[in-house]
Amino acid sequence: MTSPHAGKLISKMGKAAQVILSRKEGKIKFASAHDFRRAFGTRWSTRVMPPVLQQLMRHESIDTTLRYYVEQEAEATAEILYSVVEGNYLGNTSPNVTKKETSSPS
Repeated sequence: MTSPHAGKLISKMGKAAQVILSRKEGKIKFASAHDFRRAFGTRWSTRVMPPVLQQLMRHESIDTTLRYYVEQEAEATAEILYSVVEGNYLGNTSPNVTKKETSSPS
């Protein structure tokens, strides 16, 4: 089976199984072989170093791997870090609380 033939077959299966990825401008996007490829790359990007992922994804250039997978992970990590320290301006490791929150009930 050729690669293009396999891709078309997977796209037909995604449509037959009604695996909907998005709906834009009235057009439905069903799962395809490329969606599986992207999911594979995204999952492995958190488990292996970029040069290993480059080989797994068969990218000719490490820049492609870095742009599509590592950069996304860096953005996700930054969001997690910022959500943890949100409102904690003094640099301490515990959440900022007011006297009212720490006082015991009367």
